[in-house]
Amino acid sequence: MAAGERVTVVTPNRRLATYLRREYDAAQLGAGRLAWDAADILPLETFFERAYRSFGLHSANSDLPRLVTGVQCRCMWEELVRRSDEHAGLMSSPQAAAQALAAWQSAHAWRLFPALRSFALHEDAQVFMTWVERYRQQCREQNLIDAAVLPDVMMKLMSAKDAGLIMPAHLLTAGFDIVTPQQRDFFDACKASGLQWQAVTQDSRPQRAATKRVVFASDAEELRCCAAWARQRLEENPLARIAIVVPDLRAKRRQVARALTDSLSPGARAQVRAHRDETMGLFNVSLGQPLSDYAMVNDAVMLIEFSIGKSMPFLTVSAMLRSPYIAGADDEIASRATLDAALRETSTPEISLFVLQRKLSLEGKAGSALDSSLSSVELLRARMDQLASLGHGPARAGGDGRLQPSPRDWGRHFADVLKAWGFPGDRHLDSAEYQLLAKFRDAIESFATLQLIKPRMKPDEALAQLRRILADIVFQPESSAGAADRAPPIQVLGILESAGQRFDAMWVTGLDGGAWPLPARPVLFIPAVLQRSAGVTEASAAASLALDQRITDGWCSSTSELVFSHAWHESAGNANEQARDPSALIRGIPLAATAEVLNVLPPSDFAEVLQAVGVREPIPDHPLQPLPAPTAIRGGSSVIRDQAACPFRAFARHRLLAQSLKTPHAGLDAAERGTLMHRALSLVWGRIGSHAGLLSLEDPRLDDVVRGAVMQAIADARAAGIENLTGRFAELERARLAGLIGEWLAYEKERAPFEVVERERKRPVTISGLSMSLRLDRLDRLADGTHALIDYKTGKASFRSWLGGRPDEPQLPLYLITAEQAVSALAFARLKRGERGKVFGFEGVSVIENLLPDVTPVELKPGMVRKGYASWDVLVQGWESSIGSLTKGFAGGVAEADPKNGGLTCAQCDLHGICRIAEMSTCAERDVATAQEADGGNGGRGASDE
Repeated sequence: MAAGERVTVVTPNRRLATYLRREYDAAQLGAGRLAWDAADILPLETFFERAYRSFGLHSANSDLPRLVTGVQCRCMWEELVRRSDEHAGLMSSPQAAAQALAAWQSAHAWRLFPALRSFALHEDAQVFMTWVERYRQQCREQNLIDAAVLPDVMMKLMSAKDAGLIMPAHLLTAGFDIVTPQQRDFFDACKASGLQWQAVTQDSRPQRAATKRVVFASDAEELRCCAAWARQRLEENPLARIAIVVPDLRAKRRQVARALTDSLSPGARAQVRAHRDETMGLFNVSLGQPLSDYAMVNDAVMLIEFSIGKSMPFLTVSAMLRSPYIAGADDEIASRATLDAALRETSTPEISLFVLQRKLSLEGKAGSALDSSLSSVELLRARMDQLASLGHGPARAGGDGRLQPSPRDWGRHFADVLKAWGFPGDRHLDSAEYQLLAKFRDAIESFATLQLIKPRMKPDEALAQLRRILADIVFQPESSAGAADRAPPIQVLGILESAGQRFDAMWVTGLDGGAWPLPARPVLFIPAVLQRSAGVTEASAAASLALDQRITDGWCSSTSELVFSHAWHESAGNANEQARDPSALIRGIPLAATAEVLNVLPPSDFAEVLQAVGVREPIPDHPLQPLPAPTAIRGGSSVIRDQAACPFRAFARHRLLAQSLKTPHAGLDAAERGTLMHRALSLVWGRIGSHAGLLSLEDPRLDDVVRGAVMQAIADARAAGIENLTGRFAELERARLAGLIGEWLAYEKERAPFEVVERERKRPVTISGLSMSLRLDRLDRLADGTHALIDYKTGKASFRSWLGGRPDEPQLPLYLITAEQAVSALAFARLKRGERGKVFGFEGVSVIENLLPDVTPVELKPGMVRKGYASWDVLVQGWESSIGSLTKGFAGGVAEADPKNGGLTCAQCDLHGICRIAEMSTCAERDVATAQEADGGNGGRGASDE
């Protein structure tokens, strides 16, 4: 071809175009040139779009159809399907529209419409043809064309020899394993118009004896060995070009990247970003991820959704408030974490912008859980005010205010919302994040172009369209290297992306019989018989096999060293999984041992490598610094309970003040239900006062007392921040409480005379130099002048939890040994629906019989004498000894990780993040897994010690 003539090379995909441009630039550098004209190499679809748009710029024809983008085309099909009569039977209109669009494109590419018009169509195909006619009508009315018909339009323009159509003098095609009839017609039209067209084929290279086939036990082992092989080849030749082909790359992208990272730089996963970037510079995974999968974009969408008034799960809002992509994130990371912990105390499972704004406005007021010293509260409050001024949707300037905003209005509003949040934050963005931000802004602009298709949108529609656009855009950061610089030496490719490229070594993974050759996948809405007769590659098993055979032959001729592999099973040790056979396309290749491919076998697992080189250093647990005497401490009897369960738990909770974050939940949990019951019973007995008062009330009057107490308890709970108690749910909870309390009062009528002398009264005590405040649910004075200690329980409760040197529930024994009154009975008041004496009624011990219903002396309980509890005095002495020992241990700094009941105790603990029990003991995992009752017996705060 003559010098200076325009030459364009078109490829089937963007990756091959990038590869050929890089090869061309490398050849120019190798020839000693310092400057040269850039090669015009681009994907075929981009070539069509560029030529058509350039024709529109140079043509005086004002009737030229407008070319819609892929985003606009998808939206047109979605609207068409949604508005059609056939929409009623569809499970998902967007999915049906996507399938219909794929059928539209395939029918044009393979020239299927003539056959569709004359063929006896099934119901789905008839519906599709109805949609096609409506789609064509809309395109005619709005003078639009899309990418599916663009090649045909280009052929018409070429035949007219319009001077405005700018085409190259020479057109070369490279890497086309599949040429559709539409593409073939276009290439023939190029020849007819005088354009020189030629298909470029790579030089054939005979299959080398180095081709090997290797089999592995599992997919993970296959990827580890493949990554180790790539590292060895790179060490042997740092300039080598290495390819790893993965048929199901979309599903295995993360596993492949992890295996390569661990092989090329085993410590990279534990290193800072700079080290990870160095590792990533050694390999490149061709398939990117949807834009919506990236944290920056996901956070931006969350900010937009939250700001248009949508109620969102609290955990989503929690992550959003702590996002690094809003203003002030770095400076306020600690205060925002504290704010998040405070919001968890009172929030509902879902929260809206209005609710958050109200919570922030209550900051510093009585009853607020938010700390007025948090700078993040002031900053977020300012953000809320700014967002409130924007409203939940774009304000339309002029026009009818009742009209829904346009996509362009929504696009500007989205930008304003993100600006109000300070997106993308104050920190310095790296190269990949800058590219991601630019791509996200392009997506917002693409969304705004939907105004051509759908002039008005509701908030939910706008958000759904934006999400779909972001999910459809596949993004992969580009390296900072220039075009002429060398690409990463290891390329991880999908099947079609490997066509047309040459490598020094190639490994193709996953070639079992179920994955290769690819199964036939005819498009929906078009009869499969028509697709097969037209030669659609994916519609026929035979055509798919022929294509995959050509691809396999292409692999054999594109590299000096080739390894085929597959795994017997998905995971090692899975005896129930059926073994996989090798693909028929590689079965004839001799099977090789792994050692023939790898010089050194890789370790089986990254974690095992760390464990193998690690040295265990025993660290003895020494007592901590004792507390000075006396020392006041919050927590009351829970300090003793935690010390009995595990000394480390007591130390962490009551000296380090460690606590887990709460997770807002729907309705009320066991603790909140127990708190309601405690409060209601306290109010009831405050109005009744005694057994005589209970008997004196007629049933209607007693019902009024109970109902009033329950309503007051619910009101108090709402004032304390429990926002779930509203509407129908509050009515149901009110009825439940009133019914259960009514049953309990009927039970207490059977008792001997008594008087309630204390209800939830705080009492300071000091024991072994430890000062604390106890609060008992109830203290009754009995007929003989002695007293009964009563603790309400709405869950399981047994007097056996008071026994032993480490009692599970030491509260009542602690109150007994510090009480000023003479006590003759201790009892749990079990308020749980069920059989009396089993789960409902009093459960405890007494000095003599008949002091409380269902309560007997300890010596009369089965097995107690044999265990050494021969009398009330022996029992009390045991409590004095055990509680005194536990209190001295806590005050003396005893804090070893020593769970009382092994894995069961650990399963009931929320301090695993700071506990070393997993490294120090052999608590059975099965105990942890099967422990389902995590402190359910309290049914609330119990005696509410402080």
